[in-house]
Amino acid sequence: MGFELEAIAAKGTPSTLEMPPLPNYVDAGVSNVVPAVFLNLARSHGFLYGRSVGEIEERVHSINAGMTPDLDSWFPKEARSASQIVVFVLDGLGVRQLKRFAVNIPSLVMFDLKEISSVAPTTTATALTSICTGAVPSTHGILGYRMALGRGQVFNTLSWSTKSNPVGVPPKPEVIQPIPPFLDLSPRVVTKAQYQGSGFTKAHLRRTDVFDYRLPSTMVDHVGELLRSGEPFVYAYYEGIDTVAHEYGLHACYEEELREVDYLLGRLVAVLPAGTLLIVTSDHGQVEVPRPPIELDRTILDSTSMLSGEGRFRWLHLRSGAIAKVADLSKQLYGDVAWVLTKEELVEGGYFGSPTMTKSEFSRLGDLALISKTDVAFYDPLDTGPYNLVCRHGSLTDEELLVPLLSCLA
Repeated sequence: MGFELEAIAAKGTPSTLEMPPLPNYVDAGVSNVVPAVFLNLARSHGFLYGRSVGEIEERVHSINAGMTPDLDSWFPKEARSASQIVVFVLDGLGVRQLKRFAVNIPSLVMFDLKEISSVAPTTTATALTSICTGAVPSTHGILGYRMALGRGQVFNTLSWSTKSNPVGVPPKPEVIQPIPPFLDLSPRVVTKAQYQGSGFTKAHLRRTDVFDYRLPSTMVDHVGELLRSGEPFVYAYYEGIDTVAHEYGLHACYEEELREVDYLLGRLVAVLPAGTLLIVTSDHGQVEVPRPPIELDRTILDSTSMLSGEGRFRWLHLRSGAIAKVADLSKQLYGDVAWVLTKEELVEGGYFGSPTMTKSEFSRLGDLALISKTDVAFYDPLDTGPYNLVCRHGSLTDEELLVPLLSCLA
């Protein structure tokens, strides 16, 4: 068991690819983790949450229209006989960071490791929704951290509000994101108390039985209690690694956070009943961005009605007739640090899953995307927070796209 440390830390070196790496929606990807878990639990028990194996299989294979992923060949074989399974999501832990800082996580390095793919964009709102629903972004419709919604409105999917009207009536989560989480089977979920009742929580965790926590020790206790009561499946979420990386980068504070998480996981393993499989995964990795975000050229901004997305996957919403001109200029100015692609190229290329989208979902995208391929971000004055971000994500570099699937059978 266990895995090797990465000899040289990745630095976000320039990619020579003409197109970004394509997320894996076919097999070893985050959207397929929960469907694979439910399928294995149903087969090993003969049923799951009162549904037959056949009904679980039907639900799993009907999530994404026209897509039937392989849920077996890449998934941990221990899942086939596990009596209970816990899926624990560590926000912001990519494979590259896991290997680079493995010396700080002695408990975690004893797990079996597989590398799997996140989604596009590699951002929490999109990836967590894919993890919890089993749906690809083109199916669930949460197409970024900030996406267009209505005329001239940029909708923040985490705060579930728009910048211009943060206290207005928010859209219904089931309208924005129509796919029932967890096959609509209402499992037990352990997540932080501060997220209870938010629009995004309702979008990706609705109709689940939520056990909230304020401190990590409480989370461990909740998971253990649920397993001892016989729950076949428990989902848990922890955001600390992502939070620390954003504010402090991949330095001393980050290493201390990893040590805390390693202790947390050691305690979690200790409360697992025999025969329980613990699966640890993530929504995305991180890239340090040492310089201030790039301010877009004035000629480009003059042709732009608004910006959306995030710093490493910046959408330009362009005025009529400006796409060709802005695309050419963007490639001249930023082609060495970013992939410059139209939304048609990204959708038809399968970057969001299906090469087709509904008209409503298609309208949530900008016209042209600047997708960082080095350690840069692109500035939007309306996309700011309480502190400057040292680490960022959203793009499709290996540092952001590749996430771990770690497993340990008690």
